[in-house]
Amino acid sequence: MSDPENERTVFNAGGPAPAQPARAPGHIQIGDVLNHIFRVTRFIARGGMGEVFEGINDQSDERVAIKVMLPALAADENVQAMFRKEARTLTRLSHPALVQYRVLAQEPTLGVLYIVTEFVDGTNLADVLTTLKPSPADVRALARRLADGLRVAHSLGAIHRDISPDNVLLEGGQLKAAKIIDFGIAKDLAPDSKTIVGDGFAGKLNYVAPEQLGDFGREVGPWSDIYSLGLVLLAVARGRELDMGATFVDAVDKRRAGVDLSDVAPELVPMLEPMLVADPAQRLRSMDAVLSVIDGARQQRRASDTATPMATFTTAQPFQQVQLTDISLEGKGGAGGKSGGPNKAIIAASAAGALLLAAIGGYYVIGGKGGTPATVEAQNGKPDEQARAAVESALPNIACSWIDISDVSDRGGQVSVTLKGVALDTAGAKTAVEKALGDAGLKGVNVSYDNVLVGSQGICEPLDALRPIRVAGSPHIFAPGSKFELAQTGGKLVVRVPVDIDVGTEGEGLAFYGIEPNGQFEKIANSRAELEAILHDPGTAITPLGGSSYRIPVDTDHEGLSGLLLLSGREPFDESLVATPPPLRGDDWRELFTAEAKKKGWTANMLWYRTVDETPG
Repeated sequence: MSDPENERTVFNAGGPAPAQPARAPGHIQIGDVLNHIFRVTRFIARGGMGEVFEGINDQSDERVAIKVMLPALAADENVQAMFRKEARTLTRLSHPALVQYRVLAQEPTLGVLYIVTEFVDGTNLADVLTTLKPSPADVRALARRLADGLRVAHSLGAIHRDISPDNVLLEGGQLKAAKIIDFGIAKDLAPDSKTIVGDGFAGKLNYVAPEQLGDFGREVGPWSDIYSLGLVLLAVARGRELDMGATFVDAVDKRRAGVDLSDVAPELVPMLEPMLVADPAQRLRSMDAVLSVIDGARQQRRASDTATPMATFTTAQPFQQVQLTDISLEGKGGAGGKSGGPNKAIIAASAAGALLLAAIGGYYVIGGKGGTPATVEAQNGKPDEQARAAVESALPNIACSWIDISDVSDRGGQVSVTLKGVALDTAGAKTAVEKALGDAGLKGVNVSYDNVLVGSQGICEPLDALRPIRVAGSPHIFAPGSKFELAQTGGKLVVRVPVDIDVGTEGEGLAFYGIEPNGQFEKIANSRAELEAILHDPGTAITPLGGSSYRIPVDTDHEGLSGLLLLSGREPFDESLVATPPPLRGDDWRELFTAEAKKKGWTANMLWYRTVDETPG
């Protein structure tokens, strides 16, 4: 149920107008003209923040909404300072999904502080949640509209901090015409409105992000609006208000416990899940990343007309951010390079799953090759070899994971194991590894999980299908990290990643796929011939490393989790089976995939990485 006392910009031309309040100090009445411009024509609503009126601009005849601040708020110097600071940004916002702000002003004669916005005939989303009955496609369309509006706002430095159904208007009652209201406005102070204005927090308890409640260092930013938007979309999908906290303590506890998506349409889970990660460091960090996830990471980026050559890396050299002045995913050929052929598919990185050539992942230990995971046996009872064997025995049994050992060392009796990859339940993975070490009688082994990324539910089905055919060795793919920082390059946030690929023995079949956060496979090359054509195309900036290895420069311009899969074995690789979209996978998809992999001797290597935007400025 929505709170009747919450401040809402709800405008409905039909029906009788509510009774006008009596004149009181710091208030306005119908007929007043504010600053000789805005004539007050109709009283609409009263809330804990103030009063809302319909008005008209006497100079242009435009209908407007006038929100008059409570005298107590208007007299508060801190509130005034916040209003004036953000007004400079709010009046610059222009997007179909954002209510247009006209002006923040103070009427000298009446002594009122007020905000003028465009007038919208519409319905408050909170009032119609139970009647909308949207399809998953409708929810995605709403998500895209609102996320794109917030993207524009964030680009100007405006963080909403209170995305909730109360602050979304449906013009004409239509989801497709949704508009966000109340950017940067001091929120309702009424005790029964469940709104708090204080240190780092402004918003409704049901919809705010965990960091707004004091967790995760109280760092509020675009990622906070992402969490709140995710909750709004969840409410729309469920057709009812959420129960994410009736009290401050309850709200904190429910966010720490995680958001239950079990009753949501399966096709919406890959969109909502990465938006609703409690830890903002692991959550999608920008609306560009959200839009990419919504779009399914299928929108191809255009290559620039010119290119900067890829910097030289060696496998022994630590990765450093490459500063570039011009980025082209087609390498030295640019738009004028060799056209046609499969290289266009592999060089053009996917917009959000960072698919195609944008994955970073594990270091693969040279070992046996076959249809089962490689196991390293302890030699001469060495502690490091025992630790390797114990950990390797545990990794294949961790559900919804792809974890590799990137390093094992024994320095003066202190054994250390470094892991890399992805897992839905990183805590469960840690428990499984430590149990295996304990069962092997190994104590004091230092295991690093820093490079084990938190996965999404959408990747579980492909991971659980591929894990039985994982193998260490060649062919393999490698890159020098699991987390990469985006940087401003040519007006865009970009990171260039060196991805090494070893295509192995001549004549062995290969297929190269990207994996999106929702579990969708995206074909890069479906045969060795296609992959070889890409690697040897003179119009690309791919660098031979000797033997069967190559380095591929990858430009990634989005945030989030990414995966690359290299399948080897007998061709052909049935693309209709491997790349079946998640919504079309039947209950027998995994069984069919496993049977085909066994029949043709397929083995798999995989990489995972995450791009982030965490460096200030």
